[in-house]
Amino acid sequence: MANRTRSRRTYQRTVPPRPAPDGERSLLDAIAKGELDNRLGAIAAAVDARRRLLETIDSSHMLATLCVGDRVRIGQRVSPRYLAGLDGTIVELDDRAATVRLDIPVGRFESGRVRCPPLVIEKT
Repeated sequence: MANRTRSRRTYQRTVPPRPAPDGERSLLDAIAKGELDNRLGAIAAAVDARRRLLETIDSSHMLATLCVGDRVRIGQRVSPRYLAGLDGTIVELDDRAATVRLDIPVGRFESGRVRCPPLVIEKT
């Protein structure tokens, strides 16, 4: 039996790549040279905070595009993994998540209702 490679979709913002400005290149070079070793913790914390902010913004934008009654598919970034690829209908929305009624209840979701973060939902 042949091995199959699995394609993994990774979440990427839809901002087009841009060339690194001189300041950014200088920062990356300084980090690579070890000039900022005593500040790496602060840099890492700032990067992590920025990434969380961008994810929150993207999540809010995705929630704004969803409506009760929309048909959706649960994407590959979901946990537990057995929910990936399942279809359903949005039955409830709040400020952080969407509740999806699955077409076919599965696993521990006997009721067929799954509360999902918006970034794992794909409109169909």
